[in-house]
Parts: sequence; C-alpha cells; structure tokens
Amino acid sequence: MSRMDKMAAATDQMGVYDADLDDLSAMLFADARPLQFDVTGRIVIPADLLRHAGIRDTAVFIGRGNSFQIWEPNAFRRAQEKSLSNLRSARPNLIVGH
Repeated sequence: MSRMDKMAAATDQMGVYDADLDDLSAMLFADARPLQFDVTGRIVIPADLLRHAGIRDTAVFIGRGNSFQIWEPNAFRRAQEKSLSNLRSARPNLIVGH
C-alpha cells in the first residue's frame, strides 16, 4: 500500500461530518499528483513546485524517516533552526522499543 493510500485510508476513518475532514483532505490530496521521471529514472519536479519551494539552482534532500523532503538550502536552514529551538523548549521524550 502506498503512502498516499495509507493517508486516504486514515482519512476514511474520520467521521463524514468531521469538521476537520474537509480541511485535512484538501491539504493532503488537493494538490497531489504523480511525478514524472526522466529517461535515467530521476524525478522531474514540476516548475510550479520548484517556484513554490523557491528552488532555483540547488536543492537539498532531507530524510524524514520513511520519506524525504526537497528544500531550498537557505529555507531548510531557517526551518531547521526553528525546529531545533522548538525541540529545546519542548524537550520531547522519544521512546524506542526493543
């Protein structure tokens, strides 16, 4: 089952009249689309997504567990600094099973 299928199944578990369902469904699926690959198997990122991310010449790939994100390098540094600041304040406790 693909990640998109898993997210769709999870939203199917929400109540039909759940006030958050429309917003969540729109956020997850409204702009979703399959990506194209070039002849060598590389992902071709659509121009509108590159513009949205502010990516021009350089991008960084950031691992996110079972997935990854593609960022404009300076935007990632700013987001990472904010995340680190949030984590220092919240001091979450990650429990890893045996």
